[in-house]
Amino acid sequence: MTELTERRGMMTENINEKVRIEIICSQALEEDFTDEFKKAGIGQKFTKINPVMGAGNSNPHLGDSVWPQLNLMYIIYCDEDEAEKIKQVVVKMRKLYITEGIACFISSSEEF
Repeated sequence: MTELTERRGMMTENINEKVRIEIICSQALEEDFTDEFKKAGIGQKFTKINPVMGAGNSNPHLGDSVWPQLNLMYIIYCDEDEAEKIKQVVVKMRKLYITEGIACFISSSEEF
């Protein structure tokens, strides 16, 4: 039984179960994330939404004259092993770019 199925209280493993990862970061970090993912052989199947505007724990990125920067968002569906590797990349990027807000949300999902 996988960790996700245990958390969901399921008695059987669902082969269609996936991990959903959302990464929201400054557009300026796009190449860095792409390079890290390629080096590790992960995150090759993704959806990218660009631009993304918002305010979180760092300066707002609203694309206007006051807050001109913009974010982008990756949505990745993968297995638990790949999710752990992606988390390691996010941790590395947060250490490299301390002042940049890098949000990462992980949840379970099921392919329909």
